[in-house]
Amino acid sequence: MGNKNFTFWQKLKEFVTEIIIIVIAITLSIWFHNRSEHRHEQTQVKEFLTGLKEDLMADIDDAKSSLDTYQKYKLLYSYLGNLDRNKKPNQDSLKLALSYLESYNLFRVHKSRFTGFLSAGKILTIENSTLTQDILDYYQEIVPALETSEEDWIGQHKALVNFVTDNCKDFKNDLDLWQTLTEPKAKYLSTHLIPWPQIIDRYTQVIKKAEKMANTINRTYPDK
Repeated sequence: MGNKNFTFWQKLKEFVTEIIIIVIAITLSIWFHNRSEHRHEQTQVKEFLTGLKEDLMADIDDAKSSLDTYQKYKLLYSYLGNLDRNKKPNQDSLKLALSYLESYNLFRVHKSRFTGFLSAGKILTIENSTLTQDILDYYQEIVPALETSEEDWIGQHKALVNFVTDNCKDFKNDLDLWQTLTEPKAKYLSTHLIPWPQIIDRYTQVIKKAEKMANTINRTYPDK
């Protein structure tokens, strides 16, 4: 600007040109940096989603196994609810039913990967907004609803076990257990342990949502 060999307009032109070059250089630098960050971010997203698919497939297997278990509970508690104190049961049928009496089902969702990704504030880096919403719905709405239903069922189950514990005199005697289970309260509790439609429906929702997300991830990353 202090060079007297250039006119004011030449100096202004050079000054503006320098400013433009600097702005372009900074803009390109920011663009390349953001592009690099985005690639790194999406690499993390891919790693998360492909791992999440494994978690979802495990959840699907566990949920289907649980549904099979609840079908057995349906037979078990239908049988116990229909026991007749005045009619001795078949010994083999009674023994088989009693062997299942103290068991209960508890669905444990594979969620540590999701919890870590969410707590790191990265869940919104997933570019598929529908998949993001499905993931949030699954872990924060659908699975907790199932867990609530199952906890209520387990509470009923514990009530039956406690009743039998408090009232049975000889736990090694199947007929003594049978007499306890034919008490009106025991029959009432047994009848209410026939798996509720709500539990079956919520397990079905878990399976459908998990399958939907797994299929979406498969389409997004067909090589994994």
